[in-house]
Formats: sequence, structure tokens, C-alpha cells
Amino acid sequence: MVVKDNRIIATGYHWGPGHDHAEVAALKQLSPEDACQATMFVTLEPCCHWGKTPPCTEALIKARIKKVIYGFEDSNPLVAGKGVLQLRDAGIVCEHRVLPEVNAFYASYQHWHRTKRPFVTAKIALTLDGKIAGPEGNPIAITSAPLNKRTHESRLQADAILTTAKTVIADDPQLNVRLPDQVIAKPIYILDGHLQTPRHARIFRTAKTVTLFHAPSACPTRVSQWLAEGVRCVEVPSTSTKLDLPYIMAWIGQDGMHDLWVEAGGYCFSALLRANLLQRALIYQSLKWCGVGQNAFADDFSWDIKDCTLSWQQVGPDVVCEINWSF
Repeated sequence: MVVKDNRIIATGYHWGPGHDHAEVAALKQLSPEDACQATMFVTLEPCCHWGKTPPCTEALIKARIKKVIYGFEDSNPLVAGKGVLQLRDAGIVCEHRVLPEVNAFYASYQHWHRTKRPFVTAKIALTLDGKIAGPEGNPIAITSAPLNKRTHESRLQADAILTTAKTVIADDPQLNVRLPDQVIAKPIYILDGHLQTPRHARIFRTAKTVTLFHAPSACPTRVSQWLAEGVRCVEVPSTSTKLDLPYIMAWIGQDGMHDLWVEAGGYCFSALLRANLLQRALIYQSLKWCGVGQNAFADDFSWDIKDCTLSWQQVGPDVVCEINWSF
């Protein structure tokens, strides 16, 4: 956003590779006279390196913009203060204004640059008596329409979704984004030690891509069959009972995913929690009473919630407990 005389005279958006960054898009709407008297407001520190697009600092300096106010210092080591330094060296006034909303927006971006792992959000939905499924694991509707919509909005913000073969077998989920005005496929990662995901599962029709993480002991014939069908299979170090979750998160990070949304059962949720791989947990609490059904967690599961921020929000008739460990 560019402001002159307390008026917004240009706005810009970065639509992805091949398109202008917000700064450049805004500058294209200005005359040289307007630019040199204007203040530009951006969320992220202007970049100063060549990537798929030219550096924003170059365009700002060329336009002789008067002042830049930015909300977040870029975590990318190629920028990390260098962008602002270039602007100041060119005589452009730069001001950093810290805003909680901007910090939250860039939390996953910052986490990825610091760790090369995705920012992981896991959600789990519970009935009032702590069940996640009916008898013998049969799926049941737990949350209301308003909270279901919130889930799809969260999927929309994620780069990819992680689930388990057990969840796919039990629920046959679509795990795409389904909102009134759009249906969007996402990359899906499945924890599937023994390659048990059914070939007829809906996820293979609704996902953008599917990656199966499997143990070294998985059947080589199954691996070959999946590869022939265009499904990625990634062998993961494992013990006799579980896959190496830190290895998997590092692999997903190397795949370029910043935001990872997890929808699986209580075992996966608790395993990620024990491995300190969650940055955010969302516990959906419904008012429904299941009675006989599958408990969310094992009887011996314990959770000492500490070093985090915790908040509650009502969504329709349901309640969401949000726990953050990163910001």
C-alpha cells in the first residue's frame, strides 16, 4: 500500500511466481511525482536479492520512494536486514512497526527458515466424553457446520496436509478444501509404514499429489505398484512400531512446505506432541455425547501443558482450544 497526503493511492499484491511483488505492483500504479513523495506500507521487509523476480529494493530505489514502513523483518538469510540497509543507504527512511497479527501471519515462514521444517498444526475433534469415533472406530459426525467450515478455511491456508493410513482406512476422507466458492486440492502426505492405504481411497482423486511414508520393511512389490501409478513413496527410518517423525518433518520441509496441517487420530496427535513437533494444537470440543466409542488417547496418555499460550473460542455450538508453542 502506498500513501500520499493521507490518501491510499496504490495497492499491490504478490500473486506468486511470474507475477510482481506487492511493492512493484503498487509502484506501477504511480507517477514518478507521486512515488517520490509517498510512503509505502508493506508487511514483509522488501527483498534485496534476485529469485524468480527482481529485488523489490531495486524498484523502490529507482522510484525514489520517500519512506517504507514494514511489519516483519525477513527471516530469509538472503534478506534479513540487508533489504532495509540498502534502502537506508539510498536515503529512503525505513521504519519497523511490530504488529501481533503480522507476526502470527509470518510465523510459519520464520519457522521454516530457522529449522527447515514445516510449521505443524494438528487438530483433533472430541465428543464431550472424549471419543473421536464410534464403536470399532466407525466414523461419526462430531463437530457442527460452523466449525467444519473453519477446518476447510484452515486447510486453505496450509501448504499441505498430513494424515495416516489408519485414518484413510477408517474415514476415507477427501482432505481437500471445500468452501462455497471453491474446491482446492492440496498435496497430501500419508504415514503408512506397511503401505496399507487402499488403492480405491477417495484421497487419490481429491489430492493434488500423494506421498506415502513407509518403513524399510514395506513390501517392495507394493512400492513398485504405487510408483507406477504416480504416487511418491519415501522410505523412512523406523523402529518395529513407528516411523521416524523428525525425519519425516525434515523431508516435508525440504519439499518446500512451510505450513503443514495434520488431520489424523489420537495416536498420531500424541506422537507428534511427544516428539515436540507441534507448533500449534487445535482441540475441537463438541457438546455431543458418544457413549460407547473410540477414546481419543490411550489410558496411560498424559500431557503436561507448559511453555505455551492457550486460548478458547466458541465456534457455533462447539469450543476450540488453541495451544501455541511458537509465538
